[in-house]
Amino acid sequence: MSRSVSRQTALAATALALLLVSEPAVAWSAPTSTPSSGTAPVPGPTLGPGEQVSAPIIDIRAPMEDIYLRTEDLDGNSLEAESGGRIELTLAADVLFAFGKADLSPAARTRLAEISRRLRTQAAGKVQIFGHTDSVGHDAQNLTLSRRRAEAVRNELAVGLAGSQITYEVKGFGETRPVAPNTLNGKDNPKGRASNRRVEIRFDK
Repeated sequence: MSRSVSRQTALAATALALLLVSEPAVAWSAPTSTPSSGTAPVPGPTLGPGEQVSAPIIDIRAPMEDIYLRTEDLDGNSLEAESGGRIELTLAADVLFAFGKADLSPAARTRLAEISRRLRTQAAGKVQIFGHTDSVGHDAQNLTLSRRRAEAVRNELAVGLAGSQITYEVKGFGETRPVAPNTLNGKDNPKGRASNRRVEIRFDK
């Protein structure tokens, strides 16, 4: 009996060994493909014979600002700033008027006659005339004085521009728009105050 069992066991072991050798696919599974990671390539445009790839044109626009060229006369009594389409003239009030007054000096009339000839050939439309003072005195008085000085300049220019189509904008700002400090470290600044006493003439070309 035991010999028969041993024989059957040996036959079963032999059959199992033959099965593993003859068909390995049963014991080992075939490897599967690993999915690719990342982005997939996108095909580009199809070009015909002789065609070329052209890059798009990007229009970049930045805000434009006027660039002024500033010039000053030798004695420092006038300043001119010019951009492509605008001119600004700054005249020292001490040359145009006596201190605290709004009556034009003879030298001022000569200078304004030159400017009126220039305005006739260069100005287009409105001419702005702005008066300014330093900080000496009361605010209300300075405001009135700056206005009267601007009007005096306008009236003198109008003599040389009689018959033209030019119009005027006349304002007085008193001491509210200084271009230099009236005092430095709590002390009077005569040079700065002189720069602030001025009349500005602005016009488009």
